Amino acid sequence: IGIIRIAISHRSNLLHITTRQEIQIQNLSLNEIEAILHELQAIGLSSKGGGGNTVRNILVAVDSGVSEREVFDPTPHAMALTTKLIAESDSFTLPRKLKIAFANNENETDYAAVNDVGLVARIRDGKRGFKVYIGGSVASHPTVGWIFSEFLPEENLFALLDAVKKFFSEHGNRKNKHKARLRHIFYKLGAEETFRIFNEYYQKSLALPIETPSFDYSTSAKNTASVILPFVLGNIPLDNRESVDKLVELLQFVARFGDDTLRFSTQQNIHLRNIPEEALPDLRRYIDVDAPLLANNIVSCTGADTCRLGICLSKGLATATRKELLKLSNEVLQEAAHLRIHVSGCPNSCGQQVWADLGFSGKVMRNSRIYPSYQVYAGAARSANPQLAEILGNISAKDAPKFVSQIIADYVEVKNQHVDFREYIQTVGKTYIKQLLAKHENVPSFEDDKNYYFDWGAESLFSVAERGVAECSAGLFDMIDLDLKSVKEYREQLNTESNPLKINDLLHNTVYSASRMLLITRGAEPKTTEDVYSLFLTHFIDAGIVDQRFAGIVRAARNTQDYDFAAHKSEVFALADTIIELYQNMDDSLQFKNIKPVKQAVDASNKPATDKQKFKDLRGVSCPMNFVQTKILLSSMPAGALLEIWLDDGQAINNVPGSVRGEGHEIVEQTQIEDYWKVVIRK
Repeated sequence: IGIIRIAISHRSNLLHITTRQEIQIQNLSLNEIEAILHELQAIGLSSKGGGGNTVRNILVAVDSGVSEREVFDPTPHAMALTTKLIAESDSFTLPRKLKIAFANNENETDYAAVNDVGLVARIRDGKRGFKVYIGGSVASHPTVGWIFSEFLPEENLFALLDAVKKFFSEHGNRKNKHKARLRHIFYKLGAEETFRIFNEYYQKSLALPIETPSFDYSTSAKNTASVILPFVLGNIPLDNRESVDKLVELLQFVARFGDDTLRFSTQQNIHLRNIPEEALPDLRRYIDVDAPLLANNIVSCTGADTCRLGICLSKGLATATRKELLKLSNEVLQEAAHLRIHVSGCPNSCGQQVWADLGFSGKVMRNSRIYPSYQVYAGAARSANPQLAEILGNISAKDAPKFVSQIIADYVEVKNQHVDFREYIQTVGKTYIKQLLAKHENVPSFEDDKNYYFDWGAESLFSVAERGVAECSAGLFDMIDLDLKSVKEYREQLNTESNPLKINDLLHNTVYSASRMLLITRGAEPKTTEDVYSLFLTHFIDAGIVDQRFAGIVRAARNTQDYDFAAHKSEVFALADTIIELYQNMDDSLQFKNIKPVKQAVDASNKPATDKQKFKDLRGVSCPMNFVQTKILLSSMPAGALLEIWLDDGQAINNVPGSVRGEGHEIVEQTQIEDYWKVVIRK
């Protein structure tokens, strides 16, 4: 109630429940922040742990303290650990964030299996303790954590985290934030060597005079119930006074039953706990207890409408999926109420799609033009044998809501034949999903149905140029992968095809996809089929990146449909292999190993081009091409050299300098000149 009042008094129109069981006051003016921090402190709350390279808010299974399945309630451990870690200065100087999660029983490990430190309640010989996972994550390059200990006595909890912080601080990657999480130490050194080093820290921490924690256990009242109060996408709007007043009345009603009556869930809802059964009828005045939980339980990241990493409008898809699910019968929705549907706008997993029953991550796909789509994940195991969801294919954004509805309906129909959703996926569900994906594989052309080329909630055609540069970069690699996939599929089809005409077409298509695949890395954007071949000849063959012996077959593909590609099958395959090898050996600056970088032409603008300073006019060049060309120029320059570029106002100036900084370069000057910008970069 205090947070609601603070938010409204400072003109916020939205509270948001996060997947880390926190609440955010959103849409504020910067000049309101200092006052809000003081007001939060007055009611015993703090923003520490909410962001930054620090120990983040510690997760606890939302039913801890009220579940009949729990081994014991780890809430006191989380509270004691929070109090200790937040008070320590070295908690705020880590290489990257450190996430901790507690589970109350091993059959539901949930986020404990995929956090940097996961602690699963166990009792051994009558003594409380934890199974310990280290290095888990559902972010980019996700993984289930590695098991450090099958049983850690509860009194060693503080020593464990002291060791984790010191180990992480000294061995975490501080140079590259994309490789700065704990799991990357395991990737680099291997589990055995990582644990060998970590155990040295742990033994030293055990020997220190670290305070022995005490845990205040309490038991829940008998004959009580828990009720879920769902919020769509975790949002609590504050601009409807009647709804806000009703929520405040509900919270005041629930507060009568004690302190531990409200918790946020990782599914972005509120759980009301320890509610006396005789009070349940009164709750109906405030809550529709029969509301379909599944439709209100969809998790989504913020997506491309605000995030610089987003490709697709994930909140738009979540909203459309919710609407589609509500068309199902109440019986079906209730039977599937426990399922988790998670949506990310890009592969970076802020929507935690790899830890869902059904997950989606935004990507770019195309036929004659690009359209929004999603990679499909299914069947995460959050049990005693935790496993990430499996990638099953791709689907257009337009088809995704109906696709979800069809899977839910199919699962409910055979639910009684399966232990859980993962077992359904592993037996019959995977086949069913792949059949659905195959039905939706051929997206209508733009002329036949323009809806496929608009994202959910968008008023303009889908374009990665409308995203930030980092988002364009993600889309860039999606586009490369589409051609890579096509080349591989054509070759597989050629293994079984006997029709001479179809063989010729498949070989022709292979040349086309191979020629187009890496054009974007040279900042080349073909507008026509002929452009694909001509630009490939210019940027790869004439530039000496690809052998001249392939020029004839590329020109033949450009100039005629009647060429006998079957007679040159080995040459087509060799071209494809060459391009794939180039891609596999491409570095972060879009250069190819053992290939001399292509010389860049300097614009005729009377600007001197020396080894220490170069110039490029990128006005009129859209994202991501302006950023790609900047990367290519910088890659051929020595450290310390200056690059001056000219960028259009608007999207270009908003994106390119930020991405350049993100890659470790320095922006020396950023000056507006009439309707464009001069940007000077020091490599």
